[in-house]
Amino acid sequence: MSTLRTSTPPPTATRLSNRPAASLGMVTGGYAVTMAVFGTTTSLFLADAVGASPGLIGTYVTVCAATAVAVSLVVGWSSDRLADRRIVLAAAALAGAAAALVFSTVPTYAVVLVTGAVLLSLNEAYISQIFAYVKEFADTTGRELTPFSSAVRSVFSAGWIVGPPLGLLLLTQFGFGPMYACAAGLLLVTAVLSRWLFPAVRVRSERSAATVPDGVRRPRPGRVLTSVPRRTWLLLAAVVAVNVADQLYLIDVALYVTQDLGLSATLVGVMAALCAAIEIPLMILVGRVADRIGRLRVTIGAAVVAVGFFSLVPLADSPAALVALQVLNAVWTAVFTTIPLVMVQEEVPGGSGAVSSLYSVTFPVAQMSAGVLLGLVATQAGYRSVFWVCVALCALATVLLVCRAASDRLVDRRATAARPR
Repeated sequence: MSTLRTSTPPPTATRLSNRPAASLGMVTGGYAVTMAVFGTTTSLFLADAVGASPGLIGTYVTVCAATAVAVSLVVGWSSDRLADRRIVLAAAALAGAAAALVFSTVPTYAVVLVTGAVLLSLNEAYISQIFAYVKEFADTTGRELTPFSSAVRSVFSAGWIVGPPLGLLLLTQFGFGPMYACAAGLLLVTAVLSRWLFPAVRVRSERSAATVPDGVRRPRPGRVLTSVPRRTWLLLAAVVAVNVADQLYLIDVALYVTQDLGLSATLVGVMAALCAAIEIPLMILVGRVADRIGRLRVTIGAAVVAVGFFSLVPLADSPAALVALQVLNAVWTAVFTTIPLVMVQEEVPGGSGAVSSLYSVTFPVAQMSAGVLLGLVATQAGYRSVFWVCVALCALATVLLVCRAASDRLVDRRATAARPR
């Protein structure tokens, strides 16, 4: 079985691994800013500009999340059949630019729904594709995947520090049309740079040999799920549970702070910005030490920290306490947004695109689940009780990860016992 990674990269790989890595971070940051603008203004756009009711806004979120699952899997599988992944990256960014242009005209709800379900779902595939490209780039340049992937992921967090205030500034000063027009321009630049600034990583044949066992063909879209090892399903289930808790927190915290505690909405923005700022150095640190400590151990530790964080949030009733808790929030988030992806990429057979897309669909699944849970729990027991559901979900994730660790130890013992003496 061939492998792309070598302990000492060739001279050409060394020359390619510095400047292109910087361009990768720059383009990824630009994309993250536009996604942060979309993420923080879409509900306002639907309510204020389009005139959608809360029910229609919920329908939009649900339909787009469901469509994103199918689109991501199909795009991921298709991308592995191409020799140049940069084409897929450019196409995904162009789809986002087209969606932003449609939004800038403030169309009817039906047009917005179709645009979000089709074009924005294609645009969101950029995230999984960029991490598939990161893996291939790391392999061909001799970089260690875990710290490199963590560094790129930290750029996304930086984008979420810049994007929301920038988008809201454009919105308050110029309105929805100019704001989305600017987003379209930035996504167009992202598409051009992704296609012609990124170095070509032509590893199609090697990628197949390195990630798929001899005699096994790369799974088709309908068979991607059947190729996932049982141990990886435990990891993916834990990731889904934690992501549902995270989505519940993101939706609920503003309502809890403003309505239950009677505090300013500005505090929510301060909490989010502080958490994102702390995440960036933590992601880089985690990427450097995870391989030495053990990726699964680090992930289990992060799940335990998440249990502690969500247990303390409903007990905090002052701005100082809520702000201080963002340190714990950043710790577990820094791990779960980086390490599980690397583990899935290395455990699941198949191309990088399909595997990264499989991991990415856990997020829209979590969004749909969180919406249902929030409606049920908040209506019956109030916003504070939602955080206890988050505690239960993170505790479940911890149990699943511990079961995964026990399963790994059992497999290792059996393998040791089977060796001839």
